[in-house]
Amino acid sequence: MNMPLSHKVKFDEMDWVEVGDGMRFKRFQQGDLQLRLVEWDKAMVHPSWCLKGHIGYVLDGVVEIDIAGTVSLYAAGDVFILPEGEEHKHRPKVLSEKMRFFAVEKVS
Repeated sequence: MNMPLSHKVKFDEMDWVEVGDGMRFKRFQQGDLQLRLVEWDKAMVHPSWCLKGHIGYVLDGVVEIDIAGTVSLYAAGDVFILPEGEEHKHRPKVLSEKMRFFAVEKVS
C-alpha cells in the first residue's frame, strides 16, 4: 500500500531520539530522503570519520568541521554541504555549549 506524501513536518510534535554522547535528534523520513533536527553538545565526540553525505543549516551554536583535513567553522545561519565518500570524510567538534542544525540526508 502506498503511503500519502506528507507536505508538512511538525518537529515540535516529535519525540527526541537520544543517541547518547551529547547527541539527540528528531527525524522524518519520506522515500529515500530524511529530514533531521539535530542537537549536539560539547560532550559529543565523533571518534571516527563520517563518510555519509549531509546538507545542514545551522540554527544556533558553533561547530568546527574537519573535512578531509581542512577545518572550517559554522555558526547560526551557515549551511554546510558534505558530499558522501572518502574524499569528503568529515568529523565535527562543537565549540559552543550546544549546537542545533537542520539536516537533509539521503537514506542509505
